Amino acid sequence: METLQAQKRDLSVKAKKLRREGLMTGSISGRDLKESISLVLSQKDVARLMQDHHVGSQVNVKVDGEDHRTMIKSLNFNGLAHQYIDITFQELVKGEKIKTSAPIVFEHEDQAQGFLTRGIEEVKFETYPRDLVDEIKIDVSKYPVESSITVGDLDIAKNTVFTILTPLTDIVLHVAAHRHVKAEETEAAETADAAAVPATAQASNDKQ
Repeated sequence: METLQAQKRDLSVKAKKLRREGLMTGSISGRDLKESISLVLSQKDVARLMQDHHVGSQVNVKVDGEDHRTMIKSLNFNGLAHQYIDITFQELVKGEKIKTSAPIVFEHEDQAQGFLTRGIEEVKFETYPRDLVDEIKIDVSKYPVESSITVGDLDIAKNTVFTILTPLTDIVLHVAAHRHVKAEETEAAETADAAAVPATAQASNDKQ
């Protein structure tokens, strides 16, 4: 689990001023905390973290030297200013279930047997902190043409430590025949039809 450095925020300092200094606001909430912890973090540190993490990822937040095992709960990004503004964490408590989601990641797409159509992009679930998963990987190379994979087909849905909150019938992946094959078949049929027209016309002229 990656560690992110943070400091307790002085609430008398406005968020706008912090952002001008390359900092951003954040907070940690949790059942065992008397109150939420307001944070100040480096925008660069958070940007670096989010290169390979996402909402739902686990992060160890070190606040003034004290470790907090957390999950990223939400993230606010200003697209115009191109900077992160605020991030919230939920402290993970042993024995307490947590609701979250994990993105679906396709593996070996270059070896797919057909054209891939993606359905939903994440699966929502509830589980204990020790069983959290950061992503759901699917080896798409093993599915033949005309395969349709639903949430209920995924390994995570068959694992009893997870309570799946996304409908089990939601489509995750469909494998269709490659489009260029269908295009070639259509072109061949059109060519055959075009060739048949003069032949039919010639036959009609012969009868006359």
